[in-house]
Amino acid sequence: MIILMTLFLLYPHKFEISYAEKSVVVEAERIEMQDYVPLSSLAELLGINYVLNNKTQKLTLTDASHKAVLVADINIMKFDQVYVNLPFGPKYINNEVYFPLGEVIDIIGSRFEKLIFIKEIKEVPLIKRITIYTSGDTTVLKFSWAKPIGYDVQFSLKKAIIEIDGRYKGKKKLKKTGAIKQIKVIPYNTYTRLELSLKGVNSYLQQNNRVLFYQRKKTEVRLIVIDPGHGGIDPGAVGRTGLYEKDANLSIARYLRNFIRDSLKIKVIMTRDRDVYISLKQRTSIANHNGADLFLSIHCNSTSKKRARKRGIETYFLSEARTNDERAVAARENASLKFDGIKPNDEVSFILYDLAQSTYLEESNRFAEYIQESAEKYLNIPSRGVKQAGFYVLRGAFMPAILVECAFISNPTEERLLRKKSFRKKIAYCIYRGIKRYITDYERRLNN
Repeated sequence: MIILMTLFLLYPHKFEISYAEKSVVVEAERIEMQDYVPLSSLAELLGINYVLNNKTQKLTLTDASHKAVLVADINIMKFDQVYVNLPFGPKYINNEVYFPLGEVIDIIGSRFEKLIFIKEIKEVPLIKRITIYTSGDTTVLKFSWAKPIGYDVQFSLKKAIIEIDGRYKGKKKLKKTGAIKQIKVIPYNTYTRLELSLKGVNSYLQQNNRVLFYQRKKTEVRLIVIDPGHGGIDPGAVGRTGLYEKDANLSIARYLRNFIRDSLKIKVIMTRDRDVYISLKQRTSIANHNGADLFLSIHCNSTSKKRARKRGIETYFLSEARTNDERAVAARENASLKFDGIKPNDEVSFILYDLAQSTYLEESNRFAEYIQESAEKYLNIPSRGVKQAGFYVLRGAFMPAILVECAFISNPTEERLLRKKSFRKKIAYCIYRGIKRYITDYERRLNN
């Protein structure tokens, strides 16, 4: 009885479904431990015709290219001329057909070729208290709440911005302490923003409900974060014969991880180790949260059909783009921001350029040079050199950080090569050799 009462209080849930900069809020029905949402609202959002026979409970969905037929309580959908098995069948509720929320993206979105995003609308949690204190040489910012609340830290040498997914009703004026010379609390309806001015620190560590600011002295490289670009709902570029960039990126990254672990005995963290979507913002956050010494994002290049002859490997660091080609590559990679509900614009470029003015700008450039020198030595595709542009994925990385465009997936010859395990392994080895040489030089300079 207690469990049933709990479920009754928790449901129905509300979800926001978004498509093409439009969205609709739907209320789900909980049936057999599954959330079901009305297809009429979804069809209207997607521009799909919705025709329901209330007598037979048969629903027909059509657009200019496709037709789907569903019947309530039957786990089969006819899509065009193909029958598709459904894990959970549709339900007929209050003169409408409801569909399992968990299958909306894969069954409805993908087959009608619509890129859908679903977000649960939750009650905004409360932050009870924010306190600042020092522990030795470390300054601690601590949050108190009834249940853990997610938050994000953007860190640079002189400032930090923390956005917490909760509402704060406490004191807006907090006493400055230790490395925190000034703190501004800005409460919003659904989140709270903290703006900190810092002095005398070069690192931070995020621990559950605490953020620690401290002065870190590096003497060696202990941790490398490898970021296989794209993943999940974001395929990246697609080759002419259907190779997804996300798959090639992950394969190369896995080989690279193994080379580093086996030969350099250095800890490696992958931002993803399977086909899942990770936001661009999360990727460098993973590196920062774990105190990584190096960050490397793996990608495959692409260009228009008219320029499909372009070939080779090139390596980028974060700075203002100098050429149209550099801007085009950054724009393509930054397009993944749409999966986070962020629209890339000129303002993003200015933010990127501002954050590029860090201690690690020169080191990132040097890091990229070692990768390209290795490419010239070990690969039989052109080395296109070191380049710079405003990649969002490198934004805020507080360590030397680069992005490698391994080959052109849009080039038929290089797409064929990227399909081969031997070539992907060869690229990984080339990058590994560049990393090894850079670390030797980097540690020598750190200890002088």
